[in-house]
Amino acid sequence: MSNLPFFWQSVVVILTAGGLIYLLTLGIGVHFSKAIDDHDVSWDETLEEGINPAPSWWFWLGISAAIFAVFYMIFYPSFGNYKGLLQSNLAQEYVEHKADFEHEYYQELNTLKQADMATLQKDPKAMRLAKNTFSQYCQSCHDKDGKGQTNFPNLTDQAWFWGGSEAQITQTITHGRKAIMPAWGPMLKEKGVTNVANYVKSISDNTFDEEKHAAGQAKYKQVCAGCHGVNLQGNPIFGAPNLGDSAWIYGGDLDSIKTSIRFGRRGVMPAHKDRLTTLQIKLLVAWLKKNS
Repeated sequence: MSNLPFFWQSVVVILTAGGLIYLLTLGIGVHFSKAIDDHDVSWDETLEEGINPAPSWWFWLGISAAIFAVFYMIFYPSFGNYKGLLQSNLAQEYVEHKADFEHEYYQELNTLKQADMATLQKDPKAMRLAKNTFSQYCQSCHDKDGKGQTNFPNLTDQAWFWGGSEAQITQTITHGRKAIMPAWGPMLKEKGVTNVANYVKSISDNTFDEEKHAAGQAKYKQVCAGCHGVNLQGNPIFGAPNLGDSAWIYGGDLDSIKTSIRFGRRGVMPAHKDRLTTLQIKLLVAWLKKNS
């Protein structure tokens, strides 16, 4: 609500009322005008400018809008200091509606914060929020469906290198991870790299032959078992992946495995604690566990 001096209040009233009267007069005059234009105006040789009035529906729609504007200005604040017949206070109404909206918004947020994983996973609205968050912050690395870009992990399977529990996934998203696979090429030499790669691949492919892969198995136990386990099951404490399944970040063909052993790998998952709220991380965890 404005608090204008009398002069400016008068200006507002005159301009508003005068402008409305002018537009109504102009619209009615154009619509009912019977004047005939003696000039033959043509455009692009074949298009001729006519003198037909505007369509009736268009005209009456404009008149209806003007009548609505008049009644609105009578009943609601429209002329500077004028409060309208209903004595409505739009500023106060805005404050009240905003307060109601914020109350509902924060009430819904509190409901989501207190809900457990199972409840969130059954809530379509919560899962939609989680998916939107994933698309904004995670899609660039893990792809829009969570299956991972090249050299990034698939988040839709059960191969969680740092653990797949609620607490472990939360820790991964919140604080990030740094995975380091040492380069074993200088120690194993090319023959040792080949033997270990063949042994690991045979376990993954379920084609292990004790006699054929004995040398690779021995080298594996010597240099790899400390992180990946004697049975190749992996260790979430180090982020060491299970080498006995088919979940390969950097490729599961023989050449890719040999490259990983020979030169090592460096994987970084950035921390999102400064980018995402606690609730956003919770929703992400629920969404990931539901889709994995």
